[in-house]
Amino acid sequence: MNIILVGFMASGKSSLSRYMATRTKRQALDLDIEIEKRAQMSIPKIFETVGEKAFRDLESYVTKLCKNYHNTIIATGGGCILREENRRALKEAGLVIWLNTSPENVQKYTAKRNNRPLLKGDKSLNDITQMMKKREALYADSSHLKIDVFQHNLEEIFDIIQSYKDQFLAQEYAKP
Repeated sequence: MNIILVGFMASGKSSLSRYMATRTKRQALDLDIEIEKRAQMSIPKIFETVGEKAFRDLESYVTKLCKNYHNTIIATGGGCILREENRRALKEAGLVIWLNTSPENVQKYTAKRNNRPLLKGDKSLNDITQMMKKREALYADSSHLKIDVFQHNLEEIFDIIQSYKDQFLAQEYAKP
């Protein structure tokens, strides 16, 4: 079973996917890296040269490929859940975990980086909070489990996911 991590920018999806892959001896796949490979340019460059819609189209294509992976830890981009087709594809591809973070953490971890096109320029805490609120229901719709990552370290998050995965699998096998 794939474990798919969704959440806002800077919620720790990529870091957790690498950590979990090491702990479980599984492959880690970062959809943002896959998009950059296919486009042969960085995500900020994709936004700059062809725009957000073209980026989202490529993101949808790569998201639909998740079903072709097995036993993989998959980190998605923060906006992957914006399209209903992506939310559906994620749930069909595995167990989806929403890594929820705080606006303060997003601001802290993105302040000195220019690789987040939607946070380009000085985004206030209020701007980040509003973006997160707009996506909250979409994250909830796309996921099986929500974890408030700012309350746990990587080991605790790993343990929560492993425990939930076992319960999830037991329920899936019990279905007629």
